[in-house]
Amino acid sequence: MGIERLIEETIDTWSAERPDLAFAAMSTSLKIGALVREVGDEISVRMAALGINVGEFDVLATLRRRGRGAVLTPKEIAAAAMVSPSGLTHRLVRLENMELIVRTADPADRRSALIRISPKGKRIADKAIEIVVEAEGRLFGALVGSEHKALDRTLDRLIAHIDSAATVDTPLCC
Repeated sequence: MGIERLIEETIDTWSAERPDLAFAAMSTSLKIGALVREVGDEISVRMAALGINVGEFDVLATLRRRGRGAVLTPKEIAAAAMVSPSGLTHRLVRLENMELIVRTADPADRRSALIRISPKGKRIADKAIEIVVEAEGRLFGALVGSEHKALDRTLDRLIAHIDSAATVDTPLCC
């Protein structure tokens, strides 16, 4: 059964069981989730061939996109990569062991470190971003320009809604 049919069946069966609920948003969420999983799975497999996972790529990408000589603290990397500082620790250790980053003591704060991407890490990050752009381009290549722009505007509205809800400390979920 294809993804489209599976989503349709999910919505149809829930609608039959719970006709008192509106499932349009669930349908949209399932579709977005399926697209993210599909492209994410491809990216994960191809990055594994580079010896990294997507989380490690997030760290390398954060350093790489800051340009030559960028040096960040773990706290700055965690914020930019949207991961907790404790979740970042394992990534940093692994990347350092693979010689993809260089960690030095922070002279301003002895409890912290400064992280920079190594030349080897830069090469891996450049190959990985090519994988991401190619995979995502193939997915969104099914849309004509105006469709892509309309989808982007719609997603921007949803993200702004989430951001405004987060600023008033409203939980996003149960």
